[in-house]
Amino acid sequence: MINIRFEEREKIGLQYALETLHGCSPFGQEKIRKLRYYSPDEREELETELYNVEQAAKAADALKPLYDRIGLMLCQMKDIRGSLRRCQALEVPDHVELFEIKVYLQRLESLIPLFRQGCETTHFKALAFHDPAQALEILDPDKTRSRGFYIPDNATPKLKEIRAAKKQIEEQLHHAQTDAEKEELRSRRTRVCAEEDSEETKVRRSMGQALAPLAGDLLEDADTAGRLDFIIQKALFAVRYGGVRPEITETELELTDMVNPELCDLLEQKGRRFVPVSIALTRGATVITGANMGGKSVAMKTVALNVLLLQAGFLVCAKRARMPLFHSVKMLFDDLQSIQSGLSGFGSEIVEFQKALSEVEEGYSLFLLDEFARGTNPDEGARIVQAVTRYLNDVDAISLLTTHYDKVAEFAHAHYQIIGLRDVDPEDIRRELAASGEDGVAVIARHMNYGLYRVEGASDCPRDALNICRMLSLKPEILEKIQQAY
Repeated sequence: MINIRFEEREKIGLQYALETLHGCSPFGQEKIRKLRYYSPDEREELETELYNVEQAAKAADALKPLYDRIGLMLCQMKDIRGSLRRCQALEVPDHVELFEIKVYLQRLESLIPLFRQGCETTHFKALAFHDPAQALEILDPDKTRSRGFYIPDNATPKLKEIRAAKKQIEEQLHHAQTDAEKEELRSRRTRVCAEEDSEETKVRRSMGQALAPLAGDLLEDADTAGRLDFIIQKALFAVRYGGVRPEITETELELTDMVNPELCDLLEQKGRRFVPVSIALTRGATVITGANMGGKSVAMKTVALNVLLLQAGFLVCAKRARMPLFHSVKMLFDDLQSIQSGLSGFGSEIVEFQKALSEVEEGYSLFLLDEFARGTNPDEGARIVQAVTRYLNDVDAISLLTTHYDKVAEFAHAHYQIIGLRDVDPEDIRRELAASGEDGVAVIARHMNYGLYRVEGASDCPRDALNICRMLSLKPEILEKIQQAY
């Protein structure tokens, strides 16, 4: 079972993605808030959801006015599920509850033709509403279609009689002359009002009982309204960020030109562009190497984000995708480790690793380790990561590790490196800095290529850190000593 903590959602950009959605109905907002991940056993259900989202995305331009009208109708719906469940339990609904159910049914009655109109283009599967006419007739027997709720006089013969008597008393009270006469009429009206309230309670009980067998269908309709709301939001998200429906595989994961929406938007604000990332993963350990701050973590988090988007029924942010369904997704990021136990950062990391590994070993999983063992000395850290990599090759999971340690990738099934500054001439950067006077870090970031390339054969981590030192004109004496160390 996939269980992602809020801080993990934030870290990989999933929370940002969810916050770009604008659920209209309380039912749709709940589905966004309580995000559900499909399990491998629910593949057919997930495929249906993906089909519906894909169809809605393809029709987004043509159906935009219709989506807006549907959204407006969904926005006007209140959450009446609690009241419906009270009816199911044969509890007596009050006037407010019956009013809200009636208005909800009227909104639903208006929504259904719009939904059917959209289906002529989208051909949604496994998405349908029940006819609310029978339930509306219970709450609106006179078929006035008024927005208010009022128990009519003719609801029962006794109620009609009571209200007639009440009206007569009120007319008499209006014309009464003496205090004694008024007091007597007020006393009579109080008794009649009590009788009216008792009879209305019987009517409300009867209405609730009549709604009880229909409540299940009405609750299903609320869920359908939420699904429709969520599907449209997923479709608009896919249109905005270039979503594609993946081919579902058994074990292989391949993402071509995937992007991270949060970083796309952040870089766009700075006049820059997110470099799409491509990667192919299979069972066993894959290692991404590169210098610190070189983009390894971004690549890993973008993989995690798109995997979770898929299993939540989204189209993934890539040009092409082949992906399996995972029983669990476990992430271990250095900056998410808890040290509240009193252990060192490294000790806490090992504890978290053990916990995550126990879940990964329960079914086909995705296991992500970002700069594992960074909190200990480099020699020990490298040996620990080498051992972990060898172990994960035999675990029934796709394991993706980032590291800046040398001699780790040779133990992995596959090795990717961040392109980084590989194709950049340090002297060109130095000349640009001298001519522009810009902040050196900003200039280097502009030239940094965060894309991945697959490494064939043995290769150590790239030496971008040394290049950056040269570009930023570190003292020549220090550069010489660094070079001697290599």
